[in-house]
Amino acid sequence: MREKENSIEDSSYTLCITTYFEGEKTQESEFDIMYKKPNMKKTITKGTENESVMIYDGKIEWLYDPETNIVQKIIVPEEYQELEIDYFKLFNDILNEYNVSVLGNDKIDGRTAYLLEAKPKEAGGEDHLINEIKIWVDEETWIPLKYEIYQGTQRMEIEIQNLKINTGVQDSEFVFNVPGGAEVVTMNFEDLLNKNISNERIKVPADEGKETTMVAVI
Repeated sequence: MREKENSIEDSSYTLCITTYFEGEKTQESEFDIMYKKPNMKKTITKGTENESVMIYDGKIEWLYDPETNIVQKIIVPEEYQELEIDYFKLFNDILNEYNVSVLGNDKIDGRTAYLLEAKPKEAGGEDHLINEIKIWVDEETWIPLKYEIYQGTQRMEIEIQNLKINTGVQDSEFVFNVPGGAEVVTMNFEDLLNKNISNERIKVPADEGKETTMVAVI
């Protein structure tokens, strides 16, 4: 998978994130994502009348909210510009912290996939809030097509649909044109360091009446 990842120059897909609590669906989000090496990315939030947009051209990150008609402009310092921000990097973090085994084969979005199971290397450790992760890896591209993340009575599903690889995505896809009448607000990068990677933070009820947050990198 790591070797195959190096051959991916660009990708586009729809990312679907669904959370469950005690078997009941609590939240559902959908994003159209486009990525090009080394570090250009576009994310469009779907499912709402006014779709928000995030575009990073390798030097400047633009965040546009049509509802408020406000554009946030974040100038990224040079030392952070080369950070790779693609979704597929999530798997490398799992390899470092979890034991991974192969369960068999399955079908995801019409594609044949290997089904993997990841469990913490130190079972029961306080550092591991996640009990188990199931991962469906595309047989052809070796890209993770779906994750199921289990945390107590909660479950999060992260699935890639309509995957396209190395289609020759143009740099023009990552040029942001400020909409007419929009207010542009320049943000301080140091205060928004975590914005280098867009995070969808999904709050769901936890046990004993507490509230917790599961985070999916998008």
